[in-house]
Amino acid sequence: MTDPIRSPLRSARRYTTASFVVLAVFYVPLALVQSREPLLLVSGAVAGAATIAMTFFWERPAPVWLTVPAVAAVLTSTALAAAHGQNPMVTLLSGFVLALVASYPHPRAWLWRALALIPLLLPVLIAIPFAPDGRAVPHVFSSLFAYAGSLAALLLNRWAFGLYLQLDAAQRTAGDLAVAQERFRFAADLHDIQGHTLHVVRLKARLASKLVDRDPERARQQLDEVLQLVDEAIESTRSLAFGDRTVTLAGELANARQLFEAAGIRSTVDGTPAPQGPADELLGLVVREATTNILRHAQATSVDLTVGQRSVRIVNDGASESPRSPRGLARLAQRLEQAGGRLTTRSEGGAFITEAVIG
Repeated sequence: MTDPIRSPLRSARRYTTASFVVLAVFYVPLALVQSREPLLLVSGAVAGAATIAMTFFWERPAPVWLTVPAVAAVLTSTALAAAHGQNPMVTLLSGFVLALVASYPHPRAWLWRALALIPLLLPVLIAIPFAPDGRAVPHVFSSLFAYAGSLAALLLNRWAFGLYLQLDAAQRTAGDLAVAQERFRFAADLHDIQGHTLHVVRLKARLASKLVDRDPERARQQLDEVLQLVDEAIESTRSLAFGDRTVTLAGELANARQLFEAAGIRSTVDGTPAPQGPADELLGLVVREATTNILRHAQATSVDLTVGQRSVRIVNDGASESPRSPRGLARLAQRLEQAGGRLTTRSEGGAFITEAVIG
């Protein structure tokens, strides 16, 4: 299974693990420095090896086959050291291992962390009567200190690494959203190209079918225009795929007038488009989508287009009593909002009005 943590976080995890391992390796000799008896040396060495092995699992629960022997080894070593009145530094090992086990996520983590004090202190308390001159008492305080310090360090590292994981997940989510938005934008542009062109092709093909018997020359002209539209759609689709497609308001106005004329709809254009700029493409897309909607859904006889410096208004007299939801215009409205503009549609006195303003 592939590790979901990407390279920077993987490096951070390795660095933290290495830090814990180095710290454990540093404390093991300190735990053995005053051990003179072979039994204490052996038990301390086993406890040290178990502690070093457990440090590799600071981030996630260690397997049971390692946890149980490790806990048993460090507690045994602590009990023997306390009973012989030897170096209390050995309690660093038991404090760290028990803190590591207690720091794992759990529904009642606070309870487990409190209960961990029992196996931590019990071996030392049992060994106190056997220790010469009460020299086992310091083991109690060193055990508590080792446990509390290790638990704080582990929880802090877990918390910090959890934040790193959340930030990484948020970054990946943002990347996925950016890809999804780009796909949505591409799909919307493809809809603009294909939907608009295919509907016009259908209109012209129907007109050519009606004219083929009574006016073959005009029917041939319509079919030639159909072929031209298909070629333009192919070229526009190719341009869209390679990211070099441009839409201009002037071009869409001219195209709209030509389409309305072919459909027998009177159209007027009032105003002159501003020089091509950031708003030009969005306003051109509004004209294109509105034109497609009029040809597909309205029973219009006239269309009036009013053009401002950063606005366009399209009014047609074919508003239906139950107008369909303009999904294409709704998508464009979102794009205009992102550009600091607005797009509104409404029915008024039998007319359907589409108005877009940027800035």
